[in-house]
Amino acid sequence: MVFKNTWLAAATATLVLAAGSAQAGTVNLTASEDGIFGAENWSMSGLGRIMEDGAIPSYNGRAGAFHFDDGMSTFIAFCIEPGVWLDLGSSFETGTNPLAGSVMANVDKLFSAAYDQVTDALSAAAFQVALWEVVAENSGAFDLTDGNHYLATGGDVTALGNIFLGDMANAETGRYAYTTYVNDGQDQISVSEVPLPASALLLLAGLGGMTAFGRRKKA
Repeated sequence: MVFKNTWLAAATATLVLAAGSAQAGTVNLTASEDGIFGAENWSMSGLGRIMEDGAIPSYNGRAGAFHFDDGMSTFIAFCIEPGVWLDLGSSFETGTNPLAGSVMANVDKLFSAAYDQVTDALSAAAFQVALWEVVAENSGAFDLTDGNHYLATGGDVTALGNIFLGDMANAETGRYAYTTYVNDGQDQISVSEVPLPASALLLLAGLGGMTAFGRRKKA
């Protein structure tokens, strides 16, 4: 990820919003008290990412999960535009979606398939590069070793990222609501779980009651 802060030089991103996730507004993001990648430093560097078409030159980048503070709460976010500087000195706009609908659909599949598997630096880095792949690749299958977007190196990060991408095919989507944070620098995306609607909760409660009633009759 690329940062204007010299103490954090690396390369990354721009982000996404699912329809209806947040109203438009302006927020200021800062690094959380435990650091921009969290107390556990969920990031990995030296990935050597390359754009095959030459749009972005090769570099030794850093990938991982950002840990931001918006003044009210802290949250995890990811980026999707390699080579763009992160600017935490400027305010961010919410409520806009810079991604095409077809791209956003694949972003949703990736989060649905793999977001709950992000538990450490390796999986955070793998998820980040997989997210870049979903946004940057414009032809063929998603593969971090080939195509318009790929990693020149990366080892375990590349391997796990490709597993996440492969899991998209069977993902149950609609689990998350998305919020994007957009400014002239690197944009961000964060997610929250979509709660079951009241009607679904009532249905589940009803089914549970019917099951219990049926067991009592058999007894």
